[in-house]
Amino acid sequence: MQTKRRFNVLKCGRRFGKTSIAKELIIEPALDGFPVAYFCPTYKDLNDFWIDIVKILGDAIKQKNEQLKQIRLITGGVIDMWSLDEPDSGRGRKYKRVVIDECEKAKKLKTAWNGTIRATLTDYIGDCWFLSTPQFGKTYFKELFKRSTDEKYNHEWQGWKFTTYDNPFMDAQEIDSAKATLDPMYFNCEYLAEDVTLDTMLWAYAFEPNKHLGKVEILKNLEIILSFDFNKNPISCSVLQIPCFDTIRVIETIKLANSDIYELCDVIKTKYGNTLYLITGDASGSSTSAMVQDNMNYYKIIRAKLNLSNNQMMVPVVNPRLADKRPA
Repeated sequence: MQTKRRFNVLKCGRRFGKTSIAKELIIEPALDGFPVAYFCPTYKDLNDFWIDIVKILGDAIKQKNEQLKQIRLITGGVIDMWSLDEPDSGRGRKYKRVVIDECEKAKKLKTAWNGTIRATLTDYIGDCWFLSTPQFGKTYFKELFKRSTDEKYNHEWQGWKFTTYDNPFMDAQEIDSAKATLDPMYFNCEYLAEDVTLDTMLWAYAFEPNKHLGKVEILKNLEIILSFDFNKNPISCSVLQIPCFDTIRVIETIKLANSDIYELCDVIKTKYGNTLYLITGDASGSSTSAMVQDNMNYYKIIRAKLNLSNNQMMVPVVNPRLADKRPA
């Protein structure tokens, strides 16, 4: 990596070899006599890295403390290992190099970098390496990666992207097999290290008419889920069944123009009788703005009209954000 700069961000596919790179980056300046630090998301993640580093360094180790996760070398170098469970980890230390592994798994990365880690590089004018496979959506790790193309930062920041294919020790046919069986969204993110942002995708991105459309019969031994949407016109209700955790059967969507919740409930009773119902839908149906008459809101009316118990009402307190409604 001859084009490295002071702050370097490696966005890599799964099994590219991030941790192997981290070991080399940590050992080199430590053997030259400098203090260095390795950070990863949790204390549990540290153990395998600790074992490997101790094995590699062997007789170069002067003293080690497994509890503190610190290694002192005969060259004068020191290797500290920290978890990012606590963003203050490393506060007060000074390092020639810091390596932060699996950045996307570190929920407090931004706080740790700005509040603690950056300051540890000041004394030695040290460098830092951020390593991770990207996750879905907008993240702080991706923000750091983009600094290499930002005129405000690119004099100090560099970024690289490597796919799983770039690892010469990985079987390309095995990666092709994963590509053939995985959802493209997951493969592009996990193996090709591409930015996948759900809010730029179609809501039903995997919809295929030949696969997902057809006649659906009622399963008589299974409850019916009624999902209400309180549009002013038409008022509507989707009739659903879930035979297993990864399948939703949409029987129909009842839409009534120029109507009301009373008539909609009458239509449901006429079509589906005394079936066991579970009720969900638009959270606004429980609000005071949904009052219809006699201090009754939509869901109170539904419960009364369909003769339901409290256990049959599964109404959300608030509606999810649009981004959270997208299927994963």
